[in-house]
Amino acid sequence: MTGQRRVRGGGRGAGQRKRPPRPRAPRPTVRERFEAVDRLLDGEVTDAGGVWSRATAWILRLALEQSVDELWSRLAPELMRCPMRAQLLALRTFTDVDTAARVSTVWVALSRAAHHHDYELAPSVTELRRWREQAEAIDATLSRVATR
Repeated sequence: MTGQRRVRGGGRGAGQRKRPPRPRAPRPTVRERFEAVDRLLDGEVTDAGGVWSRATAWILRLALEQSVDELWSRLAPELMRCPMRAQLLALRTFTDVDTAARVSTVWVALSRAAHHHDYELAPSVTELRRWREQAEAIDATLSRVATR
C-alpha cells in the first residue's frame, strides 16, 4: 500500500438515506417532576420495583438541575452548557452564598444517592422527602432571583 488508509464500505452513510429527525417530547416542568416524585414516595407507582428510591433521587436531581437551568436561561444562557459543578460555583455570583451552598449540598447528596455504591443502603423515604422539600424550596428561591 502507499501509506493511505482505505475506507471500507464507502464511509459513513454510504448508500444510506438520511433519517428525518424524530420529534422530541416536551421536557417535563419542574412541577411535573415533583409530582412524579410524590407519586413514587406515596407508593402510587408500583412497577418501579426495587429501584424506586434511586429513581426518585434521579428525578429530584433532574428537577434541581432544571431549576438551575431556568435561572441561567434568564440571567446567563452561556452557563447552561457548562458542567454542573461549574454551574454550582457560578451560582455564588448570581445568588447569595447561602443559596449557592444549599443548591450544592442537595445536588451532591442526590448525586450520591442516585448511584449504586456497594455496602451502602439506598436512600430512605425520610431522606427523599427531606430532599424533595429542599429542592422545592430551592426552586422557589431561584425563580425569585431577579434578572440583572
